[in-house]
Amino acid sequence: MVTKCWAHEMYRVFCDRLINDEDRHLVKGMISERVQDGLKLDVDKVFDAERLVFGDFMVPGADPAYYVEIPDMLQLKETMDSYLEDYNNRTSVTMPLVMFTDACEHVARVCRVLKMPQGNALLLGVGGSGRQSLSRLASSVCDSDCFQIDVVKGYGMNE
Repeated sequence: MVTKCWAHEMYRVFCDRLINDEDRHLVKGMISERVQDGLKLDVDKVFDAERLVFGDFMVPGADPAYYVEIPDMLQLKETMDSYLEDYNNRTSVTMPLVMFTDACEHVARVCRVLKMPQGNALLLGVGGSGRQSLSRLASSVCDSDCFQIDVVKGYGMNE
């Protein structure tokens, strides 16, 4: 379990900053090499699931919330759908999102960053890719306040 968490953190810290699949595969290969040669563990047993996702939000309202592996992507999707329904019930502007596996994984990544002390992220992508909606959902999952800075001509103390 600790090895999986370590590998997941390495993916988040390094792979999330890379811009092409070639570099991501290189880093994943290096992590697999460290698991096999450095830790003397079977790579297939460590990376036994389709995706390596961790989170502390699978049990809504849990206290304490434990940061654990989420091996079941269907359960992750159902949990995210539940959080989305809760968000839509609490806000005046609903988000009609389809929570597919990649979207759920992105929410989990944003939640990880939001839970860090002074956590912040720069989300890049083409318009309409869901950055704002998934960030709002992740903020709701983490029980964080969400606000948006409006771009105006001049900024003052009020902004």
